[in-house]
Amino acid sequence: MISYLFLGIFVVAAVFNLIGTRKGLEKFAKISKPFLLISLCLYCLFKGLPNPDFILMGALFACWLGDILINPSNDKMFVIGGAAFFVGHILLILSFAFKTDFSSFPIAIVIPVAIVYLAVSASVIFTSKKNASKIMLVPLFLYLVANSLTNIFALVLMINSFGIWHILSYVGAVLFFLSDCALFLLKYVPEKPRFYKTDLFVMSTYITGLLMITLGLTPLF
Repeated sequence: MISYLFLGIFVVAAVFNLIGTRKGLEKFAKISKPFLLISLCLYCLFKGLPNPDFILMGALFACWLGDILINPSNDKMFVIGGAAFFVGHILLILSFAFKTDFSSFPIAIVIPVAIVYLAVSASVIFTSKKNASKIMLVPLFLYLVANSLTNIFALVLMINSFGIWHILSYVGAVLFFLSDCALFLLKYVPEKPRFYKTDLFVMSTYITGLLMITLGLTPLF
């Protein structure tokens, strides 16, 4: 039951964090942010006992660290936070991979999907190059490639072990990818307002995505 308590804490923190995306209410986001992914880590720990998924927990912790450190208005902190998120994606890839049977690899599906992810990533970077420094373009692209690989591994797991929880984890990975693309466009292409270039969109897709990934890999029941 204690695992559900931490899941409840995550939901409450998520609500306050999204409230904090409104102008003038930023204090709610600042206060709630430290509770978000730590509560998911603790959910994984207690729900997974006696053999919790420590790789998934490590991924969530890395994302928590990135969430705390990242500051879109400060390039140095943006890079440091992004590096933590990059580690998080590497660990998410491993978490998906260790649950996947690669004896039947759906290459006919994976290749075109991978091309789509790479095309979207390249498009985001190309659109961002006007305001992003040249030295940032390669790390930004590599980060989106890592995020894309998280999605590919989630897709392969879903196809090879089709079920509601793995569908959930793949949808969560897609939302995480959309959140990062929107974040880059919000930071580097702010002059064309769009519904997805808002703190609310970035945070809602990010929070929902990681929740769905977590529940997909460490199911409620």
